[in-house]
Amino acid sequence: MKRDLPAYVVRLKGVLYFKRRGWKTYRFQNQILNDGFWAEYARTLNGVEIKPTVFLVRDLIARYYDSPKFKNLADRSRKDYIKYLDVFGKNAGAVGVSSIKRKNIIAWRDQLAVKHTPHFANYWLRVVRPLFEFAIDLDALSSNPAKGIPSLKYQKREAKPWPLELIQKAREARPSGDRTRLLFELLYCTGQRIGDVLDAEWTDIQGSRISVRQNKTGTPLVLPITEELAKCLREAKRYNEVPTILANYQGKGKWSYRGAHDAVMKLRKEIGAQDHAIHDIRHTVASEIVAAGGGDEEGMAITGHKTLKMFAHYSKATRQITRAENAQKRRGQNKNKT
Repeated sequence: MKRDLPAYVVRLKGVLYFKRRGWKTYRFQNQILNDGFWAEYARTLNGVEIKPTVFLVRDLIARYYDSPKFKNLADRSRKDYIKYLDVFGKNAGAVGVSSIKRKNIIAWRDQLAVKHTPHFANYWLRVVRPLFEFAIDLDALSSNPAKGIPSLKYQKREAKPWPLELIQKAREARPSGDRTRLLFELLYCTGQRIGDVLDAEWTDIQGSRISVRQNKTGTPLVLPITEELAKCLREAKRYNEVPTILANYQGKGKWSYRGAHDAVMKLRKEIGAQDHAIHDIRHTVASEIVAAGGGDEEGMAITGHKTLKMFAHYSKATRQITRAENAQKRRGQNKNKT
């Protein structure tokens, strides 16, 4: 078998070391066989000691973005990680990685909770944990300073499924050929996240079905198209140079998340639906399936949830009402027997 490494270089648990009898074992700073590695290798062979440099947070983040660990994440997860790691890089980019302690992570978490929200701070904590695990792989840390730090507790917002009267108001507020109406019907038909429907392309429509792929999980779904969505699709404006169903205002590219979010927010304010978020439409779909007597597996075939527990979470309000109504009926029936 042909050796892929130069003389005296070994790979132990995926990490490159210089090992030569009578010489001090040395871990290469450059772990990729690029120009930097070969220069470091030459200096080592010539007996020039490589002095370690301070590894900064911004360097760690840059290396992480280039790593398979980051690149193998789902598209949506990568976007989320970039959002939070960029904030970390701006605030602590010049900090040496080896100097970061548990108390620093706690302090940063608490500061982010005040500057943004507790939810933002908790998600940041969730993102930096794998970042520091990657730092351990690079031998920049011996332990993960974020490991075991608890998330902040706070009163989470409860999802509020859209009632039928607000769904009807949304339809009355925008004609079927309107772009915001098309977005609304895509969300309401498919029960997917806004990023998933923004990625949907015209070629994903095959007859009376539409194919979607969830960015977060990579799950592919084929869903029947509702009558309302079919009407909007027939009247939608198409651009030859834009493959996505939802194009931006100029018709030169995909509609951005921010632009789509703002458009739905404007609609919500017009019809008095400020208490019902965009993501609540996904909860609405799950709740309607349960209210109609659909089983969990049927509902998961629409929403794409991987577990019964998560689908039950999205439909828990309707489940509680249905169970309460059934319980009251049983109480009444029992009274009639006595």
